[in-house]
Amino acid sequence: MLYLITLRRVGIQSEHLPTCFAINGSCNCMKPQIKLIILALTTFSCSDPTTKEDKLVTPNVQQKKENIFELVSDFPIIKDTSRFIHDLRQSFNLKVHESPVQKKNEKITSFKKVKLYGSEKDFIFIEYDWNVGSMADYPWRYQLLMTTDGKLIKSLNGLRFEFVKIFPQQNPFLLILIASAQGNGGHEIYTISSDSLENIYEGYFDYTVQTYDAHHDNSIYEPEELILKIKDYNNDGMNDIAFVGTKLIIQGQTKNGEWFDRETLKNGKTITYSAKNPFKKIPIEFVFFYDKKSEHFIAKENYGEQY
Repeated sequence: MLYLITLRRVGIQSEHLPTCFAINGSCNCMKPQIKLIILALTTFSCSDPTTKEDKLVTPNVQQKKENIFELVSDFPIIKDTSRFIHDLRQSFNLKVHESPVQKKNEKITSFKKVKLYGSEKDFIFIEYDWNVGSMADYPWRYQLLMTTDGKLIKSLNGLRFEFVKIFPQQNPFLLILIASAQGNGGHEIYTISSDSLENIYEGYFDYTVQTYDAHHDNSIYEPEELILKIKDYNNDGMNDIAFVGTKLIIQGQTKNGEWFDRETLKNGKTITYSAKNPFKKIPIEFVFFYDKKSEHFIAKENYGEQY
């Protein structure tokens, strides 16, 4: 009955077959017909579009290609600035506010090979200044660190950068000044750690230590970006860092906490307070000790409460 059952699956009924085949599949008189039917069954099975095997076919998924800035191979030459900027933006999907002013004045302000603390490898550092944009995108600059074959390690948006040697006879750290359009901000200090950039300055841990203040509200720094000083403050044999300057209180404050720009003295003279004529000057020094265990610069005390 094996052939009969199989034939019913494909819509061939037993009444269409000779009696000897329906009762006994081994009938000698039907051998040619059996061969033809088996061949038809085989062909039908192979052409069935709804088989389990077809449904489980896995699509061929292409691996995502890593973005590479190929023009880095021309270092230290920039043969075509427009193409260099275009390819840089395309390679790393840099978001830029495009305008006639931006297109006219965008430029590459740095293209250099550097070494950083934490590695002996060479890296390529590029700063791209796109000149103008929204206040949220200020300061309209990208700093990019990449490998010598053009793979991006990290992109930054600093107002200013500097390669700073903190430990003698060692590679420098990358210092970045981060600032808002209003004039508030602070610093980040980067080292190479496991082929990536790590900020090891803990000025933003738990509380914010503002080391840049150009915002004329009720106070301002002099200078606006505090001066970085490097020395062994705790005498442990490792250099530490400090940000030093003066906080200018440019408005007076009553006992009730209300701010004022001017006041009249007892002699009748009126005084107006400003950055040029501050109400009060407060020397400030933010010291950060280098911690050998964490390899971070950690605040000596809670400056958020002190100032």
